[in-house]
Amino acid sequence: MADLKESWARSAHTVRATCPLVFACDEGYGMPLATTLRSIVETNADSWPLEFHVLSDGISEGMRTKIINSLPVGSASMHWATVELGLFSKFSTLPHISKITYARLLIPRFLPDTVAKVLYLDADLLVLRSLDPLWEMDLEGAIVGAVSDAFWGPVLKRGGPECKNMPRVRDYFNAGVLLIDLNRWRENRVSEKALEYLAQHPQSPFSDQDALNVACNDLWKALDPRWNYQNHRDYRIADVRPDQRPWIVHFVRTTKPWIASARSYNAPFYDAFRSRTRFARTRVEKLMDLFRSNWAGLKNVWRRRGFLRTWTV
Repeated sequence: MADLKESWARSAHTVRATCPLVFACDEGYGMPLATTLRSIVETNADSWPLEFHVLSDGISEGMRTKIINSLPVGSASMHWATVELGLFSKFSTLPHISKITYARLLIPRFLPDTVAKVLYLDADLLVLRSLDPLWEMDLEGAIVGAVSDAFWGPVLKRGGPECKNMPRVRDYFNAGVLLIDLNRWRENRVSEKALEYLAQHPQSPFSDQDALNVACNDLWKALDPRWNYQNHRDYRIADVRPDQRPWIVHFVRTTKPWIASARSYNAPFYDAFRSRTRFARTRVEKLMDLFRSNWAGLKNVWRRRGFLRTWTV
């Protein structure tokens, strides 16, 4: 932790007045992280060098090098911090989510008190415009700026049976894009309150996102939904004019565009960014992904026709 704080101090004089960006990622998400970072540096070239900080449970040197080399020279400085995940061992996550997701609860512990604001981003998104308006936004006393969750926000408002284990809050935000006032976060003991909630509700369905909603209830500012667009499953980004596209596309849930079997509409659009990183797919990988996509499509047809009711392929 001391090394990370020292690196902040050494680099502070070289960084423009932009908001540092923080991510939480494990080794398995190296490629999506590199793709997300690539999208950021390409759409924010006027703000180079950007300041990236990655909280992880230990990403290998080889993976770190590959991620760094995925970015244009001089576009960003990378800082890595290792988070001990033992603190979260009793807390649950959904099957497709790693426990590193809890690291965002500890962001203030890894940053010096002189840092007043940070932008936290998940590693499964693409930034499609300049982040300047978001960095410069006045939070008006709120702890965080966030976008309402496109899926669970409406469910909670209806009060349906699906939300019986969800926290009771006035509104529910998605925690994949968070503009954070670190001073207000510390003053309101957000990390402590979130961990206390999880200790009492270790099986909370959306884990740290639930806990943050409880800790920041009535203390967050709603951002324009275009800063965290979540309805990607029925929306082809490439079909929309660039000036009409969402500003940040967040590939929530399990339909990830880099997973061939998910058959995402936005797989080609996402792959265009990935192809400019050191994780570009080889010809063989593209052929294998084509096979996986077609096979998944065939299985879906069989399921609809009742051929897979009693057995799994």
